[in-house]
Amino acid sequence: MRPRTVLFGLMLALIAACSSGPAAPEVGSGERVCAEGFCIRVPDGWVVEVGTTYISAHHELAPDTTFLTAGEVNQQAIAEAAGVVWPAPTPEVERAFWSLLESAGAGSFDRSERVLGGAERSWGTHDDGDMWHLLAPTEGTHAVGIELRAPNRSWESHAEFVFDSLVIVP
Repeated sequence: MRPRTVLFGLMLALIAACSSGPAAPEVGSGERVCAEGFCIRVPDGWVVEVGTTYISAHHELAPDTTFLTAGEVNQQAIAEAAGVVWPAPTPEVERAFWSLLESAGAGSFDRSERVLGGAERSWGTHDDGDMWHLLAPTEGTHAVGIELRAPNRSWESHAEFVFDSLVIVP
């Protein structure tokens, strides 16, 4: 057997070992759910709880390792807790959010990007696996924060589906 073939096989085994948990199912049509100030679509297969000001869910395929939370957040509180001077632009507040996770040893920031409408979308890892976050400013210090955690990157399509569906309701 050639050394490259063996090396390639070992790399595939390592990748498979590092990717834990079930692969995400395809995103279906989902259901629209609303809390005070916003609505989102949650993909099929997620068990949803709706409170007055928040939405939380887990996926029936991986109930202990998939978490979706959405609700109003205070950007000023996030920024100041991380040592960022307020007022701060959305990308700085988003990075402050991740720095709080990093300082607690609970997560690690990978990258972020600005999206249409002034929101900031970010990627990283959490102690459960992978994590995606969206911070969408609404008014003043207020924003809607959406976080999705899952065991591996195959769930990113679920995060994108939810993030893309966000509607701010005045």
